[in-house]
Amino acid sequence: MSQSPAIKLLAIVHERQRIPLEELLACCPELSWNQVFSLVDDLSRHALIGLHRRGADYELRALS
Repeated sequence: MSQSPAIKLLAIVHERQRIPLEELLACCPELSWNQVFSLVDDLSRHALIGLHRRGADYELRALS
């Protein structure tokens, strides 16, 4: 049984604690950029992950 994309993204972020958005995209080659961005947007709006700007890039952080 495969994980849902949202659960997979959450697991990656919690495992890494901090991960640049570009690295997260590389961890999910089966998902398009738009799918990952939409999932990140939903997860951050529900306070399940933090999304922070780091210069020109974005970083995702696990929230306790």
